[in-house]
Amino acid sequence: MKEICITQETIRNHRYTPAAIGNGDLSLLIDCEGMQRQTESGWGKLVPGIWRAGHRYNTMRGELIPFGYFLTDVQSGDGVQEFRQSLDPRCGLVKSDCVYGDGSRVVSETFCCLHRNVVVLKRRWEAPPDREFRLRYCFNPKYAELNWNENGTIEYSIDGIRLFHGEIRFESDAPFSFRRENDAFVWSTKAREFTLFLRFDDSGPIRSAEELLEQSRRKWDPYWEEGYVKVPSEKLQRAYDLAQYHLRISSTAWGMPTGIYASHWNSLFFAFDEYFMFMGLATSGHLETAARIPAFRHSIRASANRRMESGKVAREPGVLCYPWETNEIGEENASRGFWNDHIFHASHIALAAYEAFRFSGDRVRLAEQWYPLIWGSVEYLRIVHIVRGKDGTAEIGCCTDLERLGAMRTNPFMTACSVIATLRAAAETAELLGKDADLVPLWRRLAEELRKNLPHDGIRYLPYEGCPPDVHSIGQFAGIYPYGVLDPEDPLQKGACADYIQARESCGNMYASAGRGICSWYLCWESLMESSRGNGERACEVLETLADSCGCFGELFEIYSCGYRPWFTTAEGEMVHALNNMLLQFHSDGTPRVAPAVPSSWREFEFRLQGRGGTRIEAVVRNGTLKTCNLLPPKSREE
Repeated sequence: MKEICITQETIRNHRYTPAAIGNGDLSLLIDCEGMQRQTESGWGKLVPGIWRAGHRYNTMRGELIPFGYFLTDVQSGDGVQEFRQSLDPRCGLVKSDCVYGDGSRVVSETFCCLHRNVVVLKRRWEAPPDREFRLRYCFNPKYAELNWNENGTIEYSIDGIRLFHGEIRFESDAPFSFRRENDAFVWSTKAREFTLFLRFDDSGPIRSAEELLEQSRRKWDPYWEEGYVKVPSEKLQRAYDLAQYHLRISSTAWGMPTGIYASHWNSLFFAFDEYFMFMGLATSGHLETAARIPAFRHSIRASANRRMESGKVAREPGVLCYPWETNEIGEENASRGFWNDHIFHASHIALAAYEAFRFSGDRVRLAEQWYPLIWGSVEYLRIVHIVRGKDGTAEIGCCTDLERLGAMRTNPFMTACSVIATLRAAAETAELLGKDADLVPLWRRLAEELRKNLPHDGIRYLPYEGCPPDVHSIGQFAGIYPYGVLDPEDPLQKGACADYIQARESCGNMYASAGRGICSWYLCWESLMESSRGNGERACEVLETLADSCGCFGELFEIYSCGYRPWFTTAEGEMVHALNNMLLQFHSDGTPRVAPAVPSSWREFEFRLQGRGGTRIEAVVRNGTLKTCNLLPPKSREE
């Protein structure tokens, strides 16, 4: 895995956003000057700052509490003349070397410990002798009481979703002064080389930056050992490694948001998106990181059940109705809009739980945690959203499918496929556990009725019932991916795929308002569909197109053409899954298929990826021939 380096030359061809560092609690962006310069419009809705998972205000939108940002002042005028910045995804170390117009220079190293809430800033600088290094920390949250002292400690008490108490300490190996100036705390030193430790609610001893970095590396190593791929495409490799890195630092004590940034819907949780992140992590062997996602949904199930406390559903205490956009305690934080009429996120909660079992083989957690999620979600869908059509058979009632298609669509194809997959998963796991014998045949029958009633015009499956001929949707892939409920050779499914591909330039963006072009996670989706059909040439071509529209570090955007939301974990999870799916798939009985969809030009590659039942598969291909293929035993949860 290589360190990623960029210069002024790099940003001529790719969008630049600051480098992301963090640990699942802290989340920071470090720009090319080694600070967090505020820009008028931000980078793709993203303004650098310090954010903390779970720290939010008690408002309808659940805004993240800003933990400030820091700016450094060492130069005078003329700005940056030359810079070099690097990010090492193996440990999250960011290096910068900046030369300014007045001749001053700052060389910096910055990292966030994976195992502690400590941000380390090592700096070496060259400037006239009468100048001091000043770091301005702008920290002014609402509803807060702040107390500070000249030793570099800020005590805070912030009224949010709960009362947050803590302290931020500035410690250094060089003499410094600390004071309050207007709206900022100012840390300054005359030392030309120093290390500054920003400690957020951390009280353990610190000996040196080098020791902290080594300890952090040791925490990173097991994650990288769980799984890997090595492919001949350098740009795919870079994007894949970076996505794996950012998924890890975005994994919170709860679920996984689209990014721990205010710009990313305040780091709230979307069950729809979580499924894509889950599959990227799980197929890579990161089972315990992935398992946090269904564990979070299980932890807030009481809130999900309370939303069903009316009518006959109240007599089914395990039925679960989750919000579209939730905070850490299960409350709805979405703004008003037709997106609140989505229902396929219920399917995604159940399917993540189902896949958690299929990959791990853990029957204990299936019985205690995952099956209750599957049961509660499928029963919610059955009782509330499966209706009887004109001929008396099952179909999906009005709901929102993909947002681009608008509100209140009857029997939409993608949503129907998600429900079919959920019904089948519920029946399979119930039989395995010997539960709900009365519901299993009902679930199976409903799944078959929904399959027969999927909307089509005799040539292709349609995005929704009554869909005009000029409306197209990537959701037409759904029978193959993400739900796998149709044979890839089904003529109507093939027609639906061809229809989207023909129209992809006009309908390939998540939002109609974002214009033409294809958003990143739609490209990943298309690659997954192609690899599931065994079309490795096309699957790779689509991912290569994606890799050409990444940021300077290889970071994925929600929509690159508009610069929307860089460091977007939904696309990252799908990109990782897409490459994994080219290298490893499974027969219906769970036996592995090695390299089922790789391009013919790939003659040298290897991987370690997750098998079924807890095993991992390790394979090496040399000169186009499979040289080794080993089945590794399951890891214990303690490893």
